[in-house]
Amino acid sequence: MHFAKSLAAVTFALCPLAAMADNVYATDAGSIARFFADEGAEVETTTDNVGDPKLRVDYYGNEFSVYYYGCEDNRNCDAVQFFSGYQTDGSVRLSTINEWNMENRFVRSYVSAEGSARIEMDIFMGRDGISADDFARQVSMWSRGMKDFEEFIGW
Repeated sequence: MHFAKSLAAVTFALCPLAAMADNVYATDAGSIARFFADEGAEVETTTDNVGDPKLRVDYYGNEFSVYYYGCEDNRNCDAVQFFSGYQTDGSVRLSTINEWNMENRFVRSYVSAEGSARIEMDIFMGRDGISADDFARQVSMWSRGMKDFEEFIGW
């Protein structure tokens, strides 16, 4: 009986580790690349201008970048940002961008100094990552946001 209780206690204690095994992590740059590859996306792993990981993703026709943040020596990051830019040469007015930001909670937009329209979405993943299902929901929200934004600015 004592053995059975001990086994049950150990099994219960290890359950969170089993759940974490299915998580997607910013601490491991390959984790997010594998997620997208497993989803059928084309993924190129590169680095940004400070040496942090960066992904270029083509996800069912949506092309965007994934930047890593909160990194320690270009590794062990705790957040990512989905990013897409549109060379609009100033044709998207600031009032249009403001309207988008008032109506959209997660995918925010701005106009760059060069006049390009841009959108971003940050995801804090912490050191333990987030479940693959929750990450997939974030990707879905991002993909829908990209399509909506492109329509909104007449891309």
